[in-house]
Amino acid sequence: MKKEIFAFAAAISAVSALADANDPQIQKVGEAMQDLARVLTVNYTLDEPAIVTFDVKTNGVSIGAENLKLAYGDVHRVVEAGTRSLSWPAYEAWPGYKFNNGEVSVEVTAWATNSPPDYMVIKLVGEDKGARTFYTAPEQLPGVGGVTNDMYKTDYLVMRRIPAAGKTYRMGSPTTEVGRDYTSGAGEEPLHYVCLTNDFYISVFELTQGQYTNALGRAPNNTTKNGYQFTATHPVNLVTYSSFSGTDLPQFRNSVNLGALTIPTEAEWEFACRAGTLSARYDGSEYPADVSHLAWYGHDWPQDVGLLQPNGFGLYDMIGNVPEVCLDDFVSAYAEVGSTMIAPRGSTTGGNRVLRGGQLWWAGDGYMHRSAWRYPWGNGSAWMLFGYRLVCTF
Repeated sequence: MKKEIFAFAAAISAVSALADANDPQIQKVGEAMQDLARVLTVNYTLDEPAIVTFDVKTNGVSIGAENLKLAYGDVHRVVEAGTRSLSWPAYEAWPGYKFNNGEVSVEVTAWATNSPPDYMVIKLVGEDKGARTFYTAPEQLPGVGGVTNDMYKTDYLVMRRIPAAGKTYRMGSPTTEVGRDYTSGAGEEPLHYVCLTNDFYISVFELTQGQYTNALGRAPNNTTKNGYQFTATHPVNLVTYSSFSGTDLPQFRNSVNLGALTIPTEAEWEFACRAGTLSARYDGSEYPADVSHLAWYGHDWPQDVGLLQPNGFGLYDMIGNVPEVCLDDFVSAYAEVGSTMIAPRGSTTGGNRVLRGGQLWWAGDGYMHRSAWRYPWGNGSAWMLFGYRLVCTF
């Protein structure tokens, strides 16, 4: 990425972050300007298409992502080469707005399109359905509450970039992990090492009823069950094997013109779930410690997404709402500890798909709600109380 800093109300020189010579280059073409309505505008030039984001700093310190909303113009999206402009309504976006006489700067960053920022947001409604915007932090997303605003659970699909390229991690659970033998049995969470080859985006929430309806133009077949009414912010569930693999995913990809959209492999799912942790749960806890702040369990039906504590990557409900279908068929055996599997992907021949994420309806005390928990989903199942989240490569 390439950064350029523009000074406002203070004379400083533009400073560029170190960048590869092949990265997009951004050049300063004018100082940041504030009009009478207290809108800050910056002009800049790109030498090739790039994703553009920005930050505002006072005395070298960011004012915070939550205060950088409402920006418009050539920002938070792929911007074509040439002279461009972004604007930020300081007075409206920043409560307690005050520049004083201190040094204020606007930092504009150009990201290569194959190395985007941490958050990608896909619009699921309107004439510009499929439009994609990019942000460096979830608090920067427009709307009260940022990513937890209900519009990001229905009208938009928010995806988090997972820094997985070249990362080797320990997948599975040790035989000493309490709770392991209560569920899958010894050997079905085998400890082994995995190396992933690429970064990827994964959806912050399990795919919801509202997102499904907006993307596909039809409601899922599971809006009610036994008199229970699912809402737009409940996850899609009661998935059928045939519609999931043969209909829903292709139609979703077509609706947003994003052919790389699919579901995670089991190895991708666990890497995203763990967020760098080795403990049974991603908050550092082990069974039988209370897990109710992380996961829903002991319920007959799914709960609204995004209400509990997220993991270190900002992903919600990873170990307890609906179990999530992965791309791989379920296999019991993996390599022993000491060997490393490279970007593993099991067969997808239509056997038993692997489920991750814990059983919602189990009325126990959370022993299934661990990062390594896994279970086979039979091809013969007409419907089951399962859902999924989406991933995207770039």
